[in-house]
Amino acid sequence: MQAPLPGPPAQSTMYHPPQQAMMSGGLFSLHKFLMIGVILILLATFVSLLPDFGGAPSQVDYDTEEADWSNEFAKDTESHNDFERVMDTIATILGTGGVALIGYAFIREAYDEDTTTPALRITLLILGAVMLLQLLGSGFDVSVSV
Repeated sequence: MQAPLPGPPAQSTMYHPPQQAMMSGGLFSLHKFLMIGVILILLATFVSLLPDFGGAPSQVDYDTEEADWSNEFAKDTESHNDFERVMDTIATILGTGGVALIGYAFIREAYDEDTTTPALRITLLILGAVMLLQLLGSGFDVSVSV
């Protein structure tokens, strides 16, 4: 009696990209990074405008004959200010991420050997460096206020 033949090796379910694609830098695309950066900046603009859709509370919306209307107005005003502060923070984060992606794409493209002229490479390098240094120079605060 013969021993059973071993079956085919077990298939791996993990995706392994081709080694050539990993080495050639095909995962980076200037157009992809620019598009994502611009989309993030546009999304930041939309998010920063969200509090204006509903508008701030107005005294016209409250019945001034009620005794507690001023407390309710103050509470709604504070709630609107908090909402506006949160949306502005999210918009700042998205906009900063978008500008950082565009700056990184310019610097990465400047170091690419396929760029046509040295003048274009220098321009992209300067533009990317200015964009990233502007982010650092604008002074972002990481402190949490309680």
